Amino acid sequence: MAELSKSPFQWLQELEQHAKQEAMGLPRQTIVEKIWRGIGFRLQTTYLVTSIDNIREVIPYDDIARWARVPGAKPWIKGLTNLRGVLLPVIDLNAFLDKKPITLEKQIRMLVINQGGLSAGLLVDEVFGMIKHFPENQRDRNTPCKETWISAFADGLFREDDITWTVFDMQKLANHELFQNAAL
Repeated sequence: MAELSKSPFQWLQELEQHAKQEAMGLPRQTIVEKIWRGIGFRLQTTYLVTSIDNIREVIPYDDIARWARVPGAKPWIKGLTNLRGVLLPVIDLNAFLDKKPITLEKQIRMLVINQGGLSAGLLVDEVFGMIKHFPENQRDRNTPCKETWISAFADGLFREDDITWTVFDMQKLANHELFQNAAL
């Protein structure tokens, strides 16, 4: 009967007090792992990943199929596209890296970058639909990149299952002299 004479507030206070007395403390996490987040993509058979901070957006093939050719531009410049009122150069990243040009198929994507005021759309063979997460301490910066054609832009690698993800540095790409001089 004494329980019925208590107000709901008093009953909740007693319940809280009892819960605090009976509760076990949560284990403390002593080490906080820094997580590296990136966008995974493929150029031919090479798996690459770049920091999520380097990519403004990913555009599907259907939305980029139209671009205007640019006379006097190097062959890896596919043209210019109008992306929501902004003219953006469309660059075949395979061709820029001296590989076979990308075949325009449904799985290709355009990674839109903005590095130091330089905006561009990079055509890649495929983008993997999720953000890749890796523990930062598992980034291997000591193993040299096996693919010499991307080694100038490599900044370490991550291993996940049977896949080696080479970290592709978009800032190095944007600062590269050849990338900045697209005229013939």
